[in-house]
Amino acid sequence: MDATTAASLYTQLELPALSLTAIALILLICLPAMAVLGYWGGRTRRRMLLRAGEEIDHVVGETTLAAILALLGLLLAFSFGDALSLAQARKAATVKEAAALGTAFLRADYLPEAGRLPLQQALLDYTETRLLPGNGALDSQEAAQAFLERSLAAQARLWPLTLEATTDPEVAPPIQAFVAGAVNEAIDAHLFRLQMATSPMSEVTHIVLLASGMMGLFLLGNRAGLLGRRLTWRIFVFSGFLFVVMFTIVDTQRAKEGLVRADEMPLRATLFDMRAALAAGG
Repeated sequence: MDATTAASLYTQLELPALSLTAIALILLICLPAMAVLGYWGGRTRRRMLLRAGEEIDHVVGETTLAAILALLGLLLAFSFGDALSLAQARKAATVKEAAALGTAFLRADYLPEAGRLPLQQALLDYTETRLLPGNGALDSQEAAQAFLERSLAAQARLWPLTLEATTDPEVAPPIQAFVAGAVNEAIDAHLFRLQMATSPMSEVTHIVLLASGMMGLFLLGNRAGLLGRRLTWRIFVFSGFLFVVMFTIVDTQRAKEGLVRADEMPLRATLFDMRAALAAGG
C-alpha cells in the first residue's frame, strides 16, 4: 500500500466547516439580534393583550427561561471542558511524538555509519513533515489529504531503512531491538497525533449550543418587552459574555488559527538537534 492510498483511508477527520472569522460574525450578529427580536415580539404581544383588555401575567415564561438558561450553562460548561481537554491532549501528543522521534534519532547512533546516516536523515525528513502549516491550511479535506500524503510518504521510508540497518551482521541483537523499538514508537506516535486532529464536538453540537444561546437571549428580550420594560444594557452585556465564551470554545479547538494555537516548539527543538547532529557528522 503506498502513501497516497494510506492517506485516502483517513476519511473520518472532522474538519471545521467555517473559518473563525465567519463564526465570530455569526455570533456577533445572531446573539444580540435575538434579544432585540424577542423584545419587539414581547412589545407586540403586550400591546395586543392591553388592546384586548386582558391582564399581563408578570411571571409568564419564568420557568421556561430558567430551564433554557440552565441548559445553556450546562452546555457551555461541558463544551468548554472538552475544548480545554483537547488543547491539553494536543500538547501531550506533540511532546510525545517529538520525544519519540528524538529518541529514535539518538539510538540510531549505535548503528554502523552505513546504516546510521540514511536512517537519521530519513528521521529528519519525516520530522519536518510533522509540522502543521501555520496558516490554518488544514481547514479543507484536500489540504489534510495532501499533508498526510507528504507525511506518510516520508514515514514509509523509516521501517525499510531500519530493517536494512539492523540486519547488518555487526549489529548485536540487543542493539537491533533497541533501535527498532524506538523507530516503531516514532511511527506509532503518528496515530496519537492524528487522533488529536479531530474535534471532540460535532457541528451539530455547536449548532445546539448556538441555538440554546439564541433562545435564551430571545426569551430574555421577550420577557422584558412583555412586561413593558426597556431593553437595557445588561442583556447586551450578557450577550457579549456569551460571544466571548462561545468563540473561545471554538478557538481552543483550532490548532493552527485564532488566538489559542498549538505549540509545536518540542518538534522544532527536536528538528534543531537533529540538524545540528547531522551537520557535526553525527
